[in-house]
Amino acid sequence: MDDREMYDEITALIGAVAKALETSETEVVTAIEQGRLEMELLTDAEGANYVAVACDGKSAHIYPGAIFRPGDEPDADTGGCGHGGCGCGH
Repeated sequence: MDDREMYDEITALIGAVAKALETSETEVVTAIEQGRLEMELLTDAEGANYVAVACDGKSAHIYPGAIFRPGDEPDADTGGCGHGGCGCGH
């Protein structure tokens, strides 16, 4: 068992960032080490929390259960909240 604090959470975040930026987890770690990855915890207009990430000209918003990249359109079936099935309850 791994006793490092928040190891599972950090591993999951790195995996989500890699998926959002369509790259590898190794590249995400390298970008962190080189100071190329920008990451910010934010709340949208609907009150849902997300992580905004940007690296090397790519960007995305990571919600629980959903990833949105520039140009993604809100799903009309979500009642206009724009979360596209993120499970936020909107």
